Amino acid sequence: MINFKKIKENSHLQIDPRFERLPLKYLFVTSFGLNALFIAFGLLSTFLLPPEIPLFYGLPKTNEQLATSIFIILPSSISLLMTFINSIISINVESQYLKKTLAFTSIAITILNIIATYKIIFLVGSL
Repeated sequence: MINFKKIKENSHLQIDPRFERLPLKYLFVTSFGLNALFIAFGLLSTFLLPPEIPLFYGLPKTNEQLATSIFIILPSSISLLMTFINSIISINVESQYLKKTLAFTSIAITILNIIATYKIIFLVGSL
């Protein structure tokens, strides 16, 4: 029984101390996870999407709005990159307010990315 207790005490994961300095680290982890999930979802949905999809809605209503279907992962990739940058900045900044603002900004960007990707896939896809 004592040996089992020792094994159990020594079997915990070692976490990088810099990760412990992240405020609201579960928001960053959730943001990373959702972005990775939607990158995989976008890659899987390329089989159901037409060859060109309307991705760049800010451009004039011409062929400039269209992109190949593999670019459906572009919003999720940019959101993942921005979350990574926000987490690095949050580790290195001293202000707790700025750290929390960066965490909530990351989750907000992820939610907006999910809405945009979802709407594009289900608007033009055959799902």
